[in-house]
Amino acid sequence: MPLRLLVALVIVGVGVGAFFIGRGSVDRTPAPVARGSFADGYRSGREAAFAGFDGGWGFDTPYIVTLRRAGSGITYRFARRWTMEPGVDYRLCGHTVCTRRP
Repeated sequence: MPLRLLVALVIVGVGVGAFFIGRGSVDRTPAPVARGSFADGYRSGREAAFAGFDGGWGFDTPYIVTLRRAGSGITYRFARRWTMEPGVDYRLCGHTVCTRRP
């Protein structure tokens, strides 16, 4: 009986030792991360979304926009836009926007 206990302890000891040797062999140096890569990509995507309308957007100005499918990994693009004006009624007319002054 003591021999079986000794063999079991040796097997457990070898297993625990192999576990810690394996953990010690792991490279703990983190992979280098390019600083600002996400932010740069986000900014360039945000700017690309407004392509075709650069410089023509007003701050604090409401717009009606029509979206179209884009290509090459970009889901949508602005196809057309209308600046909304006070005192004008807007409604959908087919695939465009109709306006009427009440």
